[in-house]
Amino acid sequence: MPRRQPGSSLTAARELYLDVTKDPSARPLVVASWQRSIEHEVKSSRLDAPYLQNPNLDSPLTRAALPILKRLHEQLADDPVSMMITNRNGVVLSRMVSHEGLTTRLNRVHLAPGHVFSERYVGTNGIGTALASGRPVMISGSEHYVEALRDFHCAAVPILHPTRRTLLGAFNLTTSRQGSAGMLMALARSVTGQIESELAAISSRRERALFQDYMDACSSVRPGPVLALNRDVVMMNEQLRAAVAGPDHYALLDHAREVADDPRFEGTRSIALPSGRVAKLRVSRSRREDSDAGAIFRVRVIGRPQPGPVDSVGGARSSLGLVGSSQPWLRAVAESEAAFIAGSWLHLVGEAGVGKSTLIEAIHRAHGAGGPLAMIEAPLSESPHATEHWLSHINDLLAEPSNVVVLCDVHLLGDHVRRHLRSLLARLDRTATGQLVMTSQPSMVGADDQLDRLCGASVEVPPLRHRYGDIEHLVRFFLLKYRPSGESSCSSEALAMLQRCSWPENVRQLEPVIRGFARRPSGRILRVEDLPPECRVSSHRVLTTIEALERDAILRGLMDRNSNVQRTAQDLGISRATIYRKMRRYGIVPSSLT
Repeated sequence: MPRRQPGSSLTAARELYLDVTKDPSARPLVVASWQRSIEHEVKSSRLDAPYLQNPNLDSPLTRAALPILKRLHEQLADDPVSMMITNRNGVVLSRMVSHEGLTTRLNRVHLAPGHVFSERYVGTNGIGTALASGRPVMISGSEHYVEALRDFHCAAVPILHPTRRTLLGAFNLTTSRQGSAGMLMALARSVTGQIESELAAISSRRERALFQDYMDACSSVRPGPVLALNRDVVMMNEQLRAAVAGPDHYALLDHAREVADDPRFEGTRSIALPSGRVAKLRVSRSRREDSDAGAIFRVRVIGRPQPGPVDSVGGARSSLGLVGSSQPWLRAVAESEAAFIAGSWLHLVGEAGVGKSTLIEAIHRAHGAGGPLAMIEAPLSESPHATEHWLSHINDLLAEPSNVVVLCDVHLLGDHVRRHLRSLLARLDRTATGQLVMTSQPSMVGADDQLDRLCGASVEVPPLRHRYGDIEHLVRFFLLKYRPSGESSCSSEALAMLQRCSWPENVRQLEPVIRGFARRPSGRILRVEDLPPECRVSSHRVLTTIEALERDAILRGLMDRNSNVQRTAQDLGISRATIYRKMRRYGIVPSSLT
C-alpha cells in the first residue's frame, strides 16, 4: 500500500485500486466504492468498525429475517459460510455461523452483531457497498478496501420495504472459500427474496388487521366519521371526509399521528380544530399477536366554523392581552374565561411552557375583582408532616371566598397526596369557598381521574407546534418586549425556521431565543444565522440540562465543520457511531445546518 493515499477523484481511486489488486478489469461499481472510501478518509491499514450497544432487534426486518436465517443455518451446518442481517446503517443485527474456524476469523475483524460495517467506517465491503449502491454486490478478496478483510468473499443484497421500496437493510453471506462467487450471489438473492416476501406478508397482516378493525368501526350501528392509521396507511370513511376538510383535515391528521405513535394510548381526546370546532376522538388500538397494527379513531365533530381572525399584530392580542390568534388557542382562552366567570373550578391541561399560568393570571387580572391569586406548588416532600401542612395551607386559602387558588402541576402528586387532596376538596362547600384552578400536563394514559372530576370544567391548552400561525405574533411580541424601540423585525427565512421547530418546551422555549437575540449588539433584523442551534432540530423530546448542552455542542461542531460528521466527532473526542446515535436521539439533520 502506498503511504500517501491519492485524492478523492475517480481517477485517483482507479489508480489506487489497480495498484493494490493488480486487476485490470476493475468493475466500475467497486472503483466507485473505493472512491467513496477515500473521501470518507478510511484507513486501509486499520479496521475501525464501531460498536453499537443493544441494536434494535424488535423490528419487522428482524421478525421477517430471523426464522428464514435459522432454517438456512440448519441446512448449511458446518459449512464455512456465515449469514448476516444488517439494518440500513450497516449495523450487524444477527450473525449465524457454525464453522468454528470461520467464527474465529470473523470475530477477529469484528464482523459480529453490534458492529457497523457501512462504507463510511470500513470502506468497500459487501454490506457497506450494497447499502451505499443499492445494488447486489460481490466483493472478493483484494476488492475490500481495508487489508484485514481481504481474506473474505462477501455477497450482499439490499433488502427493500415491500411497498415503499425504501432501504431497510442488507442480507450478507461471507466465506473464506474462493471460486463460489456465482453460487454465493444466487443464494444471497434467493434468501433476500424470501425475506422481502415475509416482510410483505407481515405488512399485509398488519394492514389487514387495521383494515378489518376499520371496517368493523364503519359498519357498527352508528358508525359516524372513522379514521384509521399507522405509519404506512391512512384510511377514512366518507362521513369523515365530508365533516372535516381543509386546515381542519390536516390538523386532525397531525394530532391523530401523535396519538397513534404511542401504542399505550387508548381512550378519549378532544382536539380544537383551526375552524373553531372541536373533534372528540375515541381511540382504540388494532392489535394482533402482540403486535400493534395502528389506531382506530371514532370522531365526533362539534360546533360550527368560526370566522377567522384578522392576521395582524393588533389581531394577535385578545381582550385579555394574550398573544395569539389561532382558533385552538382562542378556544382555550374563551372556555377558560367562561368557566372562571361562572365560578367553576377549572382544570387546565397542557404541556410544559404552553402558558397555563400566563392564561390564568390574565383571566384573574380581568375578572378577579381584586382578590388575591395564590400559586401553590406540589409539596417538596410526601412525608405525613409535609403533606398535612400543605393540605392545611390549601384549606385555609380556599376558606376565603375571594381567593383564587392555583394548584400547579398536580400530575406530579403521588397517589398518597392525591387521595388526601381529593378527600379535602370533596368535603368543601363550593358555594362558600374560593375558586380553585388546577394545572397539569397531559398524560397519554387515559384521563378519567377522580381529582379531575371534581372540577366543573377541563380545558386543554394547545402546544405551540399546533399554533403554527401564532409563532409570528409571538416573535413580534417578544422582539418588542426586549427591544421596546420597535426597530427590530424577523426575516422570512428565520421565521420559516422558527415555524418548522417542534418546540418541545413551547412558549417557554421560544421566549429565550428571541431574548438572546435582542440582548446581543446585533442588527435590527433577526436572521437564520442569529438563531441558536436548538432551532435546527426536529426532536419533540424535552431534554435535561446535560442533554441540551450535549446537543448544542454537536450542533455547533457540525456548523463549524460545514456538517462534516467525522471531523465533528474527532473534535468532540467521540466515535462516529456515537455521534450518529446522538444525532438520531436529538433529531439533528446535518443537511439542515448549511
